[in-house]
Amino acid sequence: MDGCLTELEIFQIYRDEQDDARARKALRHVLSCELCYDQWRRYSVDEKVASSIRFAVAGDIEGANESPGLSEAIKLPENLFIPGFKLRGDFIESGQSRVYRAVHEASGEEVAIKVFYNSPLNEGGSVRFSREIRSLARLRHPHVIPIRSEGEVFGHAYFVTPWIDGLPLHEHVKQRKLTVSARLKILESVCSAVGHAHKRGVMHLDLKPSNVLMDSTGEPVVLDFGLARLIEGSPSDTTASMVGVAGTPAYMAPEQVTDRGSVDTRTDVFMLGILMYEVLSHQRARPAQETRSDRSDLDIALTAPTPIRQVARKIGVELAAIVTKATALNHHERYQSVEAMLQDIQALKRGKPIAAMSDSWFYRFRKFSSRNLAYIGGAISVALILLFAVFVSRATQQFAEEAYGRATQVTQRVVRARERILDRRLSVVCQELANLYSRLGEKEKAAEYAEQAQRSLFRANQGENEQFPLNTTKLKPSPPNQPK
Repeated sequence: MDGCLTELEIFQIYRDEQDDARARKALRHVLSCELCYDQWRRYSVDEKVASSIRFAVAGDIEGANESPGLSEAIKLPENLFIPGFKLRGDFIESGQSRVYRAVHEASGEEVAIKVFYNSPLNEGGSVRFSREIRSLARLRHPHVIPIRSEGEVFGHAYFVTPWIDGLPLHEHVKQRKLTVSARLKILESVCSAVGHAHKRGVMHLDLKPSNVLMDSTGEPVVLDFGLARLIEGSPSDTTASMVGVAGTPAYMAPEQVTDRGSVDTRTDVFMLGILMYEVLSHQRARPAQETRSDRSDLDIALTAPTPIRQVARKIGVELAAIVTKATALNHHERYQSVEAMLQDIQALKRGKPIAAMSDSWFYRFRKFSSRNLAYIGGAISVALILLFAVFVSRATQQFAEEAYGRATQVTQRVVRARERILDRRLSVVCQELANLYSRLGEKEKAAEYAEQAQRSLFRANQGENEQFPLNTTKLKPSPPNQPK
């Protein structure tokens, strides 16, 4: 016999439908081949499950409970073998799957292999597992866990992702004692990842710190899309009804409990707000119950978070406003998209107004003033300089006008004084001429010069009593420039 047996051949041997010689040879191969032996075991389990069901249908509850079929059906093989991968032996157990740490033999990459418990008892889990695979296959983002491959081993579905060897987000932030700015940078990346998922038609619906791991470079990676829903899908379809109310109550939005038909991308906004609350304050926004064993746990999802500034007073008013808007119980009062929430976080980092506080005109003015302080200071300086220049200009003009008036008066005095001196000298000269002509016997000439002497003397004496006439043009100063 060359190679492994087909499922039909194993089934025929299991049912004793082959001759003894061929059956013995096949059985020896089954016992030595892990893959064929697991298929043989599955037929055995299926028979036990069928037996248990027959007991239950017949009304024999005790016989059904004693049958090991259902419990064995969900077990994974002790020594799981997945071609192409080398399992390290350690794994993480969950209610519906098991996550193995392994190495991809071809590339040497360390990976996580999530194997689903294939069981009649886990039909809802099967739906979630299938949804997680389909959701991850749509996404290509540096902060979303990528899916490397998928397949089936021993009847159990599995998919492969990179192994993230880091702490959950809240533990990473607390351990590293990151600044608020550093935490906001991480939250920006998480919002960007969720926004990318929304654009690709996927809602996460299970966002919480433990589902965001920090990789070796200090970057966040969003994972666990087991509760994800495709946006274009109807919330009332059979797939959604099989999933039912699922999630962690402390992080769930109210509509996930009260009205699944209204679940949309704003549900992820609420969860991001709760996540942001915990990352910033190191405190739970709600009580710490992680399960929903009774109705009281689901009531947690209807509880409004404690105002963040009551538990972390150092959180700024604007940052608190973003958290409050994101975690509003009424989804109409939240950010209407992850992009809107991300824009407010980025606006806060740049010192610009945020939408969560845009109703206050005083807030908008204060933000404008603080953001443009240099420009406003420069404008005030320029205004003061202009006012000073106007003042100096007017003062200078007034001084110039007064100086012009004084100069005019002095000039007039100088002119009049010179005129008086000239008139007096002219009077003396004319009188001497009059005397000379009188001696010469020229009476007319003597009288003319005597009269001229009298007029000159009169002008000289008259000028001493005049008030500096303004019509003089001699030695007149130039007036100052008039202001425009």
